[in-house]
Amino acid sequence: MALFVGTSGWDYPEWKGEFYPASLRRADFLDYYSAQLGACEINTTFYGLQTPETVERWLASTPPDFRFAVKTHRRLTHTKNITARYVEFLHEFLETLEPFGDRLGSLLIQFPPTRDRDDEALERLLAGIPVQFPRAVEFRHESWESPEVVERLAGMGATVCFSDTTGEVPAALPPGPIGYVRLRADHYSSEQREGWLSLLTREAQQRDTYAFAKHKEVPANDPYTGAGFAEWLIRETGS
Repeated sequence: MALFVGTSGWDYPEWKGEFYPASLRRADFLDYYSAQLGACEINTTFYGLQTPETVERWLASTPPDFRFAVKTHRRLTHTKNITARYVEFLHEFLETLEPFGDRLGSLLIQFPPTRDRDDEALERLLAGIPVQFPRAVEFRHESWESPEVVERLAGMGATVCFSDTTGEVPAALPPGPIGYVRLRADHYSSEQREGWLSLLTREAQQRDTYAFAKHKEVPANDPYTGAGFAEWLIRETGS
């Protein structure tokens, strides 16, 4: 059981001079990132299938204890009809993840804000994903906000992704095999930072827990949001 902290992506030239040294080559971003942070949420998998060569390059650039969280392809979350081609594509997508091995910390299944509650579609998708893949599901339509959904997901070996935009710290993260939180507030007060530090430390004592800070529209060296907040969490927890 451990805490893995990072941001959503690493390939941001605008971070140079803040998070990255100004002279660092873009090709070396991931090497540097993985020396500072312990995990990264991959967004490119949402748009396209990755080749084994790409995944192997990512793995070679990061230490053995570094973890990746992979966002599922949009064809799996933005399509309502579960056709034979849908199932075939799900298998294709999962095959591209095999090179990660145990370096894959979680899948992030992110539904669009326009996708209202559909228990049958959710269960069909989760049933098609082998239990070897930890799953976190992010809902962005209010119709999913139900204790029944939370408990059903946990019973299927998944967890609800807790997406924070206010800074307020919950009593606990949603149940499930892993904990998964996206820290999306533009600013966390000192009190809120301490609250999140305490919560994430407690959660990581019970299960692997992933926390990803905001990556856009905030300074990368601000210890109260974004990559700077992720670095602060790692320093304070010794992760």
